[in-house]
Amino acid sequence: MRRGLVSVLALTLAVACGQAVDEPGLGTLEQPIYGGIESDESDDSAVFVLSTPPNGDHQQCTGTLIAPNLVATALHCITVSETGTFSCAADGSISGATAADGRIGALVLPEDVAIRVGAVVVGKAPAAFGARLFGTGSNQVCRNDIGFILLDRDVDAPLAKVRLSGKMLSGSTVRIVGYGEREVSPTERRYARNGLRVVDVGPESDSEPSISASPRTFVVTEGPCHGDSGGPAFSEETGALLGVYSLTAGESCAGVGIRNVYTTLAPFSALALEAFAAAGAEPLLEELEPEPTSPPLVAESGCALQATTAASSTPSLLALAGLALGLASRRRRRA
Repeated sequence: MRRGLVSVLALTLAVACGQAVDEPGLGTLEQPIYGGIESDESDDSAVFVLSTPPNGDHQQCTGTLIAPNLVATALHCITVSETGTFSCAADGSISGATAADGRIGALVLPEDVAIRVGAVVVGKAPAAFGARLFGTGSNQVCRNDIGFILLDRDVDAPLAKVRLSGKMLSGSTVRIVGYGEREVSPTERRYARNGLRVVDVGPESDSEPSISASPRTFVVTEGPCHGDSGGPAFSEETGALLGVYSLTAGESCAGVGIRNVYTTLAPFSALALEAFAAAGAEPLLEELEPEPTSPPLVAESGCALQATTAASSTPSLLALAGLALGLASRRRRRA
């Protein structure tokens, strides 16, 4: 896929679309995540996705293994797409120089999608191929850019937990993983970066007003780049998959003011559960610490209990004392 450019609120964005390669082989992989570190086997739930549609426009992406035979990725990674130059408004609407710019086409054939596993994938045979693809039905990159790949076999690799409910919070931190570009010479390894802060969160529905982030997206700063498309953003708190990478800000992947857009997973929980059902698997749900609740007000000591009892019984004691005085007075009068 050709690298495209998009903009959010007059910012120039480059579509994070899978890195285009001239040949279907893996020898031309480019640089991974900017400022990242080499990834090890602990990140093996992040897999390499290579799509080879009939038009010959091979593209490399990243995905996340969320069941032994199910991968989450960006929708544009598993569709026939020609991005061109276009603009994304804050509400997720799109405009381009031509009618096709920024548009994504139909899903590719499932068997045209191959999955490879490991920190280094060059020269490795595919671990699995697609058997069925699930998408949101979106026809453009600015919104709803998420999809799922049902594999033709189980893959022996770690599985990622998922967040299928709840809101994204601005200020939270994520760990990103991908096989895309980095700031140094080309490499053939998967890279990761910790501690990226979520700087913007879009609304959960189209009916809510959008200020700067499109619906069902969240934004981080410098980090992911071309070829990281579809790659995971994991919660640093729980390790759960929060979203997949869609858009890169600017013509470069590094610099001040870069905005990298992820499509949030939770708003697409129905589609995810449909894919899980087809996979015959249950999602590994994120485990959140329960929010603290105020304990019931109870007396903390016998003294407090006695004081409470004494205070509550004072009127009764006074009444009894008055009654006793009254009886004594009547006896004196009779005497």
